[in-house]
Amino acid sequence: MPQRETMNRALVILCVLPISAVQSQTVPPQIEQSCIECHDKETAKGSLDLTALKFDLTDHATRERWIRIHDRVEKGEMPPKAEDLSAEQRAALVKSLATSIHAVDHAEVVADGRGPLRRMNRDEYEQNLRDVLQLPSLDIRDMLPEDREGHHFNKCAETLDMSRVQLTAYLDAAEAALRAAMSTEPKPPAVTKFRAVGTSLFTDKSTFGEREAMFFAKDNQAVDPKQLDAMRDDPTLELALFRSAHWPYYGYPKGFVARLPGEYKVRFSARAVLQLQGHQLKPATQPVPMTFRARKPSGPDVSGDVRATGGIMDVPPEKTTFETIIRLLPGETFEYSLLGLPVPLARNVKGGPPTYRYPPFPEGGQPGVAFQWLEVEGPISSATWPPPSHRVLFGYSPTQDPKTLLRRFVKLVAREPIAEEALQTFDALIQSRLNEKAPFNESMLAGYKAFLCSGHYLYLREPEREDDHFAIASRLSHFLTNTRPDAVLSELAAKKQLREKEVLKRETERLITSSGFERFIRSFTDYWLNLRHIRRDEPDIRLYPEYRFDDYLVESMEMETRAFVTAMIRDNLPAKVLVDADFIFANDRLAKHYALQPLSGSAMHQVTLPKDSPLGGLLTQAAILKVTANGTTTSPVVRGAWIMERLIGEPPPPPPASVPAVEPDIRGAKTIRDLLALHTKSKSCAACHARFDPVGLALENFDILGGWRTRYRGLEEGERITGIDRAGHDYAYTLAAHVDASGKLLDGRSFQNIRDLKAHLASNPRQLARNLLHQFTIYATGTPVRFSDRPEIELMLDACAKDGYRVGDLLHALVQSRIFLGGQKD
Repeated sequence: MPQRETMNRALVILCVLPISAVQSQTVPPQIEQSCIECHDKETAKGSLDLTALKFDLTDHATRERWIRIHDRVEKGEMPPKAEDLSAEQRAALVKSLATSIHAVDHAEVVADGRGPLRRMNRDEYEQNLRDVLQLPSLDIRDMLPEDREGHHFNKCAETLDMSRVQLTAYLDAAEAALRAAMSTEPKPPAVTKFRAVGTSLFTDKSTFGEREAMFFAKDNQAVDPKQLDAMRDDPTLELALFRSAHWPYYGYPKGFVARLPGEYKVRFSARAVLQLQGHQLKPATQPVPMTFRARKPSGPDVSGDVRATGGIMDVPPEKTTFETIIRLLPGETFEYSLLGLPVPLARNVKGGPPTYRYPPFPEGGQPGVAFQWLEVEGPISSATWPPPSHRVLFGYSPTQDPKTLLRRFVKLVAREPIAEEALQTFDALIQSRLNEKAPFNESMLAGYKAFLCSGHYLYLREPEREDDHFAIASRLSHFLTNTRPDAVLSELAAKKQLREKEVLKRETERLITSSGFERFIRSFTDYWLNLRHIRRDEPDIRLYPEYRFDDYLVESMEMETRAFVTAMIRDNLPAKVLVDADFIFANDRLAKHYALQPLSGSAMHQVTLPKDSPLGGLLTQAAILKVTANGTTTSPVVRGAWIMERLIGEPPPPPPASVPAVEPDIRGAKTIRDLLALHTKSKSCAACHARFDPVGLALENFDILGGWRTRYRGLEEGERITGIDRAGHDYAYTLAAHVDASGKLLDGRSFQNIRDLKAHLASNPRQLARNLLHQFTIYATGTPVRFSDRPEIELMLDACAKDGYRVGDLLHALVQSRIFLGGQKD
């Protein structure tokens, strides 16, 4: 049995030593014998002077340093020469350090809990208010300061501090939410109804990109623009669009602007078409995806904020009626936003005025969408009045006793029972406002706001005692749905049933299969895998013109990774799929990007891969490959370090401040291997880079957006490639040196390509599973895996080993563990 597993299992049965006993211990003798020579005051290799490092493990910073020493000794990294420490001496040293560190750490957990009290982050706060106030579209997140990250997540208790600025922001956000919930009108707002046919389907008679990008058609033939004034209300006219929405563009129905904020129902009839030469239409062979974009109408001034709304719809070749809900602010309208089509952009030719050139049509015709009519109705009001949000605040009568109303409100919004004495402060605040002659509703809102910004609401407690079921319910719901416990969980907490294994397992599975689990997937992948930065670096259009303005590709990449992580948990897949799988999720755009068999539509489909495919697993997904590139070139250093840290769980040390980053040679004259060879001439650099550079080199066949390549691109050296891009602009780049994706891992194993590397990484599923448990732990509890948690992590891994460390099993094991359930103070 490997030494690590032996040691961790032994720690499970360790008795907790008194703190005084640990403090009285001295540095293990093996440190004096084998480590001082390189780590004394004069030498201090790695900036470590062991003669000055105390063995006071009750000091957090000192304990963390000794933990790092323990880990490096256990892995055989220190001392670096095997002859400097025999196997028996190393095992004795690891055991001595582990026993002392575990004892102190576990005693601290028993006394004070695993970590500090955790504040809700701004995403959780918004979702909690959406749920308690019954306002699913409430938007107050950006009123709050961005939360600091810890261990790559925005749920780390240590970094979710509270300042005066933050408290002020929470007060403002709570007030905005309460005012959005409160109705001041005696009846629902008037509903606006709008219908567009003929030329009113579009703002103008043309759009950026000349006539190929948009025209009105009748009987499958473009209509002469001079005839449109006489046909403006002709219901047989179709609006034919063949470009994606991007700056510059102003393509919205003529004459509609929302007067009030809210949700609007949009119905429209459309069909997918192909444009042929001569502006003729014929039915398309595949559906065309589209959505809407909310924005303020601006005419020729096409600046301003836009946002997708209404979801993605696949328009088929047959005329089809669609219905969706869009969200608008006062003064906004909405654009037709077709996905994955050209984006003609102004260009200057020989210093002349800007002109537009539509890119060459693909073989068979240019896909687009023809619209027949469109209707808008809204804002959509509640079936009853006042709306449910108002009744959360005041019930059915605004003249009830303030104490009764406050307790009713607290019972609705609090995640656990609140002691009567704790409510007296809020009673006093409400009464003081009433004494100042403030209106009754305003006085109640002052009390409600104070409660929503109090510790009772803002903070998530750790389960401390065996009967602390409300804290368990809150932890479970914020883990898996990013919000408060629902009625079922709250009832089970009140009945004190959440420590029953079968009940807890059933509830965990219920939340995993619920619609709220999508919030977990988005938040977890946004931070663990950095998906929130997927749009951070625009592709360099000089080197990658085919990716210019391809927002649909980037959105599809994001959808693929989220679908894959969802399947890992819901389908209980083995942990090795992190790096190697025989399937992917893809839609029409990704199938083209990955050079797979064509697919139809924007929805993700599970696709079985050919046996020789380099794809499969998170490692080779386009989203991962994009967030680890910079838009211009790829870096094995960045990709390798990222993969080792995020997926494998072996983070590299930070680079020395004096060592510059590797700068790419976009001329195409030097390969990345040439540059890395210059960069790692130093032995100290080479030793560290050997841990992660090979992993990154194996991914060099994937470009900045995960497309397959066999040669690097440049601007000067190599074979010249020319063409016209999606914006109608000429491009030219060169194909330079061939990609070499071979290498050797630190342990000596060689690989020729990404398939070989994936096999090597997948051969250690326990390490992949261990890292996943660490990621789940920090996300679920707000505290990273502590030293005294390690034995329990290993026990979870032991329990899941026989089935290949399945991801759903790992998650269930964590939820059933002491790490999650707490209760150590009894």
